[in-house]
Amino acid sequence: MSVTAPQSFEDRVQRGEQVEPTEDLPLEYREAAQRMIQFHANSEIVGTLPERRWIKQAPTMRRKRAISAKVQDEAGHAQVLYRVAETLGLNSRDEMVEELIEGEAKYANVFNYEAKTWGDAGYIACFIDGAAMFRQGSLTASSYAPYARGLRKICYEESFHVKHGEDIIRSLATGSKAEQELLQDAVDRWWEPTLQFFGPRDADSTHQDELMRWGLKVKTNDELRQEFLEEFYVPKLERYGIEIPDDDLHYDEEAGRWEYTPLDWDRFFEVSRGDGPMNDERLSVRREAYEDNAWVRRAAGVN
Repeated sequence: MSVTAPQSFEDRVQRGEQVEPTEDLPLEYREAAQRMIQFHANSEIVGTLPERRWIKQAPTMRRKRAISAKVQDEAGHAQVLYRVAETLGLNSRDEMVEELIEGEAKYANVFNYEAKTWGDAGYIACFIDGAAMFRQGSLTASSYAPYARGLRKICYEESFHVKHGEDIIRSLATGSKAEQELLQDAVDRWWEPTLQFFGPRDADSTHQDELMRWGLKVKTNDELRQEFLEEFYVPKLERYGIEIPDDDLHYDEEAGRWEYTPLDWDRFFEVSRGDGPMNDERLSVRREAYEDNAWVRRAAGVN
């Protein structure tokens, strides 16, 4: 591994060129890409946990099969992404998994909230995976070619998750009064964590400028948040007659952006540091699963 002249490399990725792991990549680039892709892989594997209980508790066998397939997909996405991160030549998959279960690595905050009801399971599949589609879709133009290629398959599968979630949303929204209230309760509780899914405000994002500079990200957190509100979140909520839990939400024609009640960013960073409703349980469950399945890795000769 070596370091090329950063400016010439930066010029390439700023022109939209994608690079391969066999090229002479700057160490700074490898480190930034590793951090970003590892975060994504961690988020996929932890993202299986909020919905886990609903594999057993889903109301019908068809729903159980669908959510089981979704959870398997998410776990598979994590494996793809850990392998992509390994191609950067810095950390092995086992080292990255070890950092996750030891609480040393970050993942998306939104998965530290509890999926209390079946309404939450439908909400996560439709709206959290919908938000993921916006973020991941933009990253198919990322400068790191193996990441961009892997994301095309992941986005294809995420689109099925959104359809699965929207089918649950549609069923609840057109169901009994109790079902409609269940759905509204889920939207009320997940509204703020969903908008925070895209990360902190651009002004507060520690690594965003570096990721944009290297072409690893092509849109900012605030840009993606605005696109999601305009093209997906608000239209879907209105389509299904769901009350939007923010009286101040409106589109400012002059500014060309959605305005909403300021999010609690202090709470966002507290959850990032481990003080969320489910941080400890998420890591505990992941740690137990890793230890309980050590025999599988030994049998497969991977450990």
